Amino acid sequence: MSGPGRTRVAAFAAAVALVAFAGCTQSMKIADYPDGDYRGSSAPDDQGAIGTVEFSISGGRVTQAAFVVTDPDGTPHDENYGLSKATGKPVDQAFYQRAQAAVTAEQAYVAQFREVGDADEVDVIAGASLSHRQFVEAITDALSHTA
Repeated sequence: MSGPGRTRVAAFAAAVALVAFAGCTQSMKIADYPDGDYRGSSAPDDQGAIGTVEFSISGGRVTQAAFVVTDPDGTPHDENYGLSKATGKPVDQAFYQRAQAAVTAEQAYVAQFREVGDADEVDVIAGASLSHRQFVEAITDALSHTA
């Protein structure tokens, strides 16, 4: 088969696949989950850093939440992220500023998540898209462990 018939068959197959996989997506709305404490982790990024989220649900709302990215050696991305371990000063001022902007964005993701109660509704912040991906992956992981 070639030409328009092949195109219609391919379009139909793509539509069927879209409908089939649409039912496989996991809800990220906290109201859909039972009360309790949740913990999840992202896949490692290219440097091996992993994002970990912990949150509690009560009455269909996020009552507390925390998110931290840690390097492979366990060093958290916090107020010291981007500083030299030896001197406590930035090795590279531009990197330090980017690193601290990412830490600030990570905390903004937590605040948005607590407010909206749906990880799919947490907006990506420019310059922190990797952190956003890790945040959403960690929440997906945490929610996948429910019954």
